[in-house]
Amino acid sequence: MQTSDDVGVLDRLPERYVHAYLVLAFFVLPAVAVVLSGGGVSRPPGPVATALLWGIVLHHGLFVVGSVLLD
Repeated sequence: MQTSDDVGVLDRLPERYVHAYLVLAFFVLPAVAVVLSGGGVSRPPGPVATALLWGIVLHHGLFVVGSVLLD
């Protein structure tokens, strides 16, 4: 049986910060990483794009795990 007070991870922050965080983390930074990597088609991604892509992958994974465990 799960007990919950219906307070999620992002419910503790002001709404405008949550909105800005979600837009940056899930739309802007991935788009920047893809542009910096050149899509990986014509050349392999450089170190900045690779680090950004890895950071995004790790962040998204931790976000999902945190959302499941703390929600």
